[in-house]
Amino acid sequence: MLETILKEHGGELLAAVTNNTSLDAGQAQGLLPPALGEIGSTIAGSGFDVSSLLGGDGSSVASLLGQLDVSAIAGQAGLDQGQAREGLTALIPVVVSLLGDKAGGADGLMSMLGGLAGGDKGGAASVLGGLAGKLFGK
Repeated sequence: MLETILKEHGGELLAAVTNNTSLDAGQAQGLLPPALGEIGSTIAGSGFDVSSLLGGDGSSVASLLGQLDVSAIAGQAGLDQGQAREGLTALIPVVVSLLGDKAGGADGLMSMLGGLAGGDKGGAASVLGGLAGKLFGK
């Protein structure tokens, strides 16, 4: 399912970052693999209210952003922390919406991400980051 989302919506994910931030296409492509992995694993392992995330609740998006390891994402993406935070702020609502649509809502999304994580936060990160890397040649 995640591979399908990335293949079908890779351009949309890039556009969300490049159209709403100061990052260029190359920087956005570098951001996607580590960002997707961290977003997926954080949602799967944090007990987040996925319904509020899927509803576009700005405070939930900010709360999720606060739990991400922005420093690690920035380092992997070759960005400074401000650029990574800016890109993540634009990316999170799009990723969550796409995952929710494909998974059939909050319950489906948690089931899908929980299965990927397998009780290990690194599992979802590895799968999401790997799929994004394949899509964008990283």
